[in-house]
Amino acid sequence: MFAKIIKYTGLFIIFLFSASSIFFAISGRDYVDMPRFSKLISYSSIFEDRFYDYRMKQTLNPNFKDERLILVAIDDISIQNLGQWPLPRMTWVKMMNKLKAYGTKIIAYDVFFSSMSNSCDEVPPEVHMREAIRDFQSVPGNKVILPFQMVYEQDNTFEALPDYLYNFMMDTQEAGGISLKENYVDRSVFPLNVLLEAEPGVAHIEARHDVDGVFRHYPLVAQAEGLYIPSFALSIYQNLTGDKSKLLVQSVSDAELQTKTGKFTVNYNGEIKIRWVAGQEGFPKVSLYDVITRPDDDPEMKAIFDGHVAFIGSTAFGAHDIRHTPVDPMMPGVYFHINAAHMLIEGRSFVPPSLSTKYSWWLLIFGTLAMWGIQFFGNAILDLFAVAALCLGMYFADIKYLIPNGYEIKLFWCLFSVTACYSWNTFLHFYLAGKDKKFLKEAFGTYISPELIDIMYTAGESPKLGGDSGIRTAFFTDIQGFSTFSEKLTATQLVELLNEYLTAMTDILLAEGGTLDKYEGDAIIAFFGAPMTMEDHAARACTTAQKMQEKLLELREKWTAEGDKWPVFVHDMRMRIGINSGEIVTGNMGSRSRMNYTMMGDAVNLSARLEASAKQYGIFTQVSVTTKDLAGDTFVWRELDTVRVVGKSIPVQTFELLAFKESCPEFLKEMGDKFTQAVALYKAQNWDAAISLFKETLELEYQRFPELKGKKTNPSEIYIARCEEYKELPPPPDWDGSYTLTEK
Repeated sequence: MFAKIIKYTGLFIIFLFSASSIFFAISGRDYVDMPRFSKLISYSSIFEDRFYDYRMKQTLNPNFKDERLILVAIDDISIQNLGQWPLPRMTWVKMMNKLKAYGTKIIAYDVFFSSMSNSCDEVPPEVHMREAIRDFQSVPGNKVILPFQMVYEQDNTFEALPDYLYNFMMDTQEAGGISLKENYVDRSVFPLNVLLEAEPGVAHIEARHDVDGVFRHYPLVAQAEGLYIPSFALSIYQNLTGDKSKLLVQSVSDAELQTKTGKFTVNYNGEIKIRWVAGQEGFPKVSLYDVITRPDDDPEMKAIFDGHVAFIGSTAFGAHDIRHTPVDPMMPGVYFHINAAHMLIEGRSFVPPSLSTKYSWWLLIFGTLAMWGIQFFGNAILDLFAVAALCLGMYFADIKYLIPNGYEIKLFWCLFSVTACYSWNTFLHFYLAGKDKKFLKEAFGTYISPELIDIMYTAGESPKLGGDSGIRTAFFTDIQGFSTFSEKLTATQLVELLNEYLTAMTDILLAEGGTLDKYEGDAIIAFFGAPMTMEDHAARACTTAQKMQEKLLELREKWTAEGDKWPVFVHDMRMRIGINSGEIVTGNMGSRSRMNYTMMGDAVNLSARLEASAKQYGIFTQVSVTTKDLAGDTFVWRELDTVRVVGKSIPVQTFELLAFKESCPEFLKEMGDKFTQAVALYKAQNWDAAISLFKETLELEYQRFPELKGKKTNPSEIYIARCEEYKELPPPPDWDGSYTLTEK
């Protein structure tokens, strides 16, 4: 009896929590200014909103294009060629003249013109700009729209409503004197009076992000002194279509904008939620520089702009107007307005909130009851599959039907209720039946490799300080000349490139059974033979190295095919790999509160030295003799050198991994054989014979990497230079054939 009370009490609490979370997720934005609700709203809304964002992105059409809404981009090219920001006012004069010639219908500036420029001209540039606006608007139906800012708190800066705004007030019907939230005009960024003399349109562009910093809502109207002012997107829609629209305010949380294309629900803040149709790729973009420099009769420009809307906004690197949106975390703010304008033009409204709310409640009740019914199967595996099928069914119903038809279902908390109730029931079942098993709970998956997690999870053992020693293989990689990448690529490019590179290489590493120790910038540090014992750890490491080099060749070809997306040095990216086998300690090392599964030992240090010293030979994979002997006969090698690396007194024989034996070209085998013979002559101090043979291998080096000829050294060139040096200054009589490196 007590067990049933515990069970149903837990289920009731889960259901009640899910229901209350849905309530706050639905109505929370109307109460976001009330401190007592702010935390409840943030907890309930963030998960729901982000999950909706993810689902919504699955429904977007990747081929979407709206040719009517064009961005004239203030991009890096424009800044470089037209002047530093703020651009000279005469630039805007030239642009408006060009856009008029191209047949543009509306020019919408996402740029403030609130202060006079520092010009010494007899006629201020703003006067020329005013006349350009007049000239553009002399064409019937043409309009220039200038922005200003609304804020939610009054200050000395916010004086009475400018008289000019009374020309743009909306047709509004309020019930019983109820109005939306009060706003105030920020006079500091209101358009200059000299520009207003040309009678352009004006509209506000201020927007607020949600509690998680993401912009999902667009300010459609703003109430100030009892009057309603249209937003940037709404003003564009009205001027483009001639539709004056009407706002109905029934209550503080129930307002509706009625247009020719549809009805849009407006919240207390005067906002609508955007039904995203695309990110930056969904709308044409033309550089401001191209607009200004193309001739007036340019047919391509006429085809782009004729009868359409030109948004003027910044996309330049370092621009401050960047917004985190559901479809793009780094979206220039002007695209925020473009999506909203498209939504109004196409009538892409959501269904009434009451309908989405009703569906959310029904889905919550249906899902929870269905889960309870599933539990009667009495079979853990069937229960799991049935609950998974239920959740997937709800998910696909949402992305295939509900979202495309304008429903905004609070699916996260519906699925949470189903999965939480299932988890609670399952937990109690195993606990009360005495079948509870103690699995790994401490710091699950935060600092140890997936392989080790599997071992400890099965064994039910907690990680312990210290480690164990064994013969293993250490593996180090590094990108050649990475400082060039860091200096010449933008941060966004660098992250994209590294993510693609590291993902490809790590996939190979893990597929071959390697354990990823850590990333250090562009470097990959890994090992083979722990935590799972492997007899073939050296062969796996060498296989990984060769596959990585082959994969990098594929990536170079891909990046080259992408043309100007990447600079030439990306097309030539190379990686160096150092591999060494020996006594290595692996284990959880650190403090009792935080540990990391890693490796230590002299063999590890040598592996790092081999990777670094490969640069001096112009090779890309250097392996110690220990690893070479353990790796077996499935690879083709050439003896490289016997060296004392920096910090070591005992020389180490090293080899270059050339290829897999089964796929190695004949010339590469020939090069390896001849090079090994030449090294033997070198160690026998037969300098002339060695030089002669190294010159033969030199031609094969060029055949192997023709693109590096004259750009990079290679082992044959290194040895020829050494032999010439030793001919002039022979080594000591007790020379053992080794060479001491002076650089890491």
